[in-house]
Amino acid sequence: MTPETTLVQWLREARRVLVFCGAGISAESGIPTFRGAGGLWEGHRIEDVATPEGFARDPVLVWQFDAARQHALPTVSPNPAHEMLAAMERHYPAFLLVTQNVDDLHERAGSRDAIHLHGSLDEVRCTLCGRQRPLGSPPSLADVRRGVLPHCACGGLERPGVVWFGEMLNPTHLRSIEKFIETGWNDGPAFLVLVIGTSGVVGGDYGIHSLPAALGARVVEINPEETLLSSEVDLAVRAPAGALLGRVWPEVGSAEHPAAR
Repeated sequence: MTPETTLVQWLREARRVLVFCGAGISAESGIPTFRGAGGLWEGHRIEDVATPEGFARDPVLVWQFDAARQHALPTVSPNPAHEMLAAMERHYPAFLLVTQNVDDLHERAGSRDAIHLHGSLDEVRCTLCGRQRPLGSPPSLADVRRGVLPHCACGGLERPGVVWFGEMLNPTHLRSIEKFIETGWNDGPAFLVLVIGTSGVVGGDYGIHSLPAALGARVVEINPEETLLSSEVDLAVRAPAGALLGRVWPEVGSAEHPAAR
């Protein structure tokens, strides 16, 4: 069988599905991946726009960077990979989507319970009282350039609600992932892990595939290129996720899941 037909078979046999997405899935919608030529992030040094130290040095620069990304989000749309993952969530009796991406494309495609490990561009957090809230609408780029930045009701300066390099991940998210994995200890090959569009450079996949693999789960990598994780998976499908899932999922999702009968 080809990798693609094997994936179709494994999707049909799965009862529990864990999906881990990296920047590649959003890149198919036109959102740049985090690291470009020369280690720059959209033309900026990561240390200047995506670290607590960078924000302390120049909050205006950081807000210019993130406000531009916030304003750009409505100009891009979910691709078939986002849409098919939302369909999987409705199909499988046990499903969890974990993403490194800070955009809202999964939600706009219909996903309801995605875990955003790196936070969200749609939220802000107060640097004084710690209150986190939905952003609502992005701050005016003209205001940000003039140094007029979002502030909390308490008067504290607000920061983008993303997890910067050097910061800890939300422990509540990590516990939710661990619980989902541990609950599948008896599922064996019916536990399927999809690792989509991540190079493994940033945190690998935080070991999200390791425990399911130890429990006998099948691990599939979907990526056009070989990555740091490729040697650890059971199946590698070398294709962009949008095109691939747009082809294979209709072969699986048209049937009612056996567990639902």
